[in-house]
Amino acid sequence: MNASPPKPPHLSRRDVIAAAATLAPALLMPASVDAAASYPARNIQFIIPYQPGGGFDTFVRFVSPVMETHLPNRVAIVPINVTTGGGTRGITQLYRAKPDGYTLGIFDVPGMFIQQAVQGTGAYDLARFSWIGCMGEGERYFIGVGADSPIKSYDDLKALSAKRPAKFAVTGMEGTATAACIIGTELLGIRRQLITGYRGSSEYIVAAIRGDSDAVISAASTMMKFARAKSIRIIASFETRSSIPGIPDATSLGRPELDAITVERPVAGPPALPAELQNILSAALAKALTDPKVVAWAKDNDIAMVPKTPQETAALIARQRAFFDKWRKYLVTG
Repeated sequence: MNASPPKPPHLSRRDVIAAAATLAPALLMPASVDAAASYPARNIQFIIPYQPGGGFDTFVRFVSPVMETHLPNRVAIVPINVTTGGGTRGITQLYRAKPDGYTLGIFDVPGMFIQQAVQGTGAYDLARFSWIGCMGEGERYFIGVGADSPIKSYDDLKALSAKRPAKFAVTGMEGTATAACIIGTELLGIRRQLITGYRGSSEYIVAAIRGDSDAVISAASTMMKFARAKSIRIIASFETRSSIPGIPDATSLGRPELDAITVERPVAGPPALPAELQNILSAALAKALTDPKVVAWAKDNDIAMVPKTPQETAALIARQRAFFDKWRKYLVTG
């Protein structure tokens, strides 16, 4: 016969109260307080879910070394390109990371909305990420053509479109610039044919320079690099008031909605990141964006660096989602 299990010791009410009093401070102390006191204690991984050399990669690689100097403890912020899956793999990796403040990621918004609509992925929920801030103010888009193109103006592009669909080089259907191209041409009444398969903004702009496409639509800062090199001619702006004299803009084209088409570069940690760590990272990013080194770089590249709090970033993303949801059917079908 098996022996009966021993009875647990009897605890009096006084014993229970004494034990609770001893344990109470430890039970009430949030685990994140100790973590925040020594944070960061090791290098931080910064996921870039896109190819090296593109706009998102450039932003992270320039800003992150400055950002790390504004952390409470000096560690390295290490950029890592996770390029497969059109961005999905990198964002999924961030979503599943431990929420300890040692994994960050940059997002292409609204590209992430479009990607989920096109691919139907349920691997992550964008609403659950812990937003840190944004790298730069939302950028508007330009329409450009190769410097040697027979298309010399926006009117020339419209005239071509009346004869046949104009060819536009893009990455894939999930890209933000692709969305700008689709929505922009719809608003402007330009018939389009998308030439896909390019791996990043630099590649599809070079395609337009070579003549593989008739035109290209890309974010202002990226397009200006090629315009300064005189390899691209900018023929129209989605800005309310064009920053380039002499070219049509959203106002003169009679399409003020074009100004709402922006590319945003929000930064986030995994879901459930403790608020203490979220605030430390947000403050470091904000200080980096106002650091003289970054301010000078941004000015040279026609970028507006406006720090945002986690709450402002979440609100921005909500507005972007609402705008692009209106165009969902076009973004899915092309």
